[in-house]
Amino acid sequence: MAREQTVLVDHFKSPEEFRDYFKARYGPTIATYRAIADDPARTAALDRDLAELARRYDQGAGSTAMEWEYLLFTARKSGGAVHA
Repeated sequence: MAREQTVLVDHFKSPEEFRDYFKARYGPTIATYRAIADDPARTAALDRDLAELARRYDQGAGSTAMEWEYLLFTARKSGGAVHA
């Protein structure tokens, strides 16, 4: 069984803190920064774009709050077979 859900993420103090968090701790973002490390213009553009992403979806008042969608998939194992 699968269903879409949302979660409110509101622990970033600013769009720049959001950017810095993903720049330092999220594998795909880290890999992207490494791939463009020798191009200061592209690095600066990615910095701006990540902060702008947080600004665009910010729902907070006093902090950066965003509602993120995710897919919850539940499976159960019964008699050796997995059922969704």
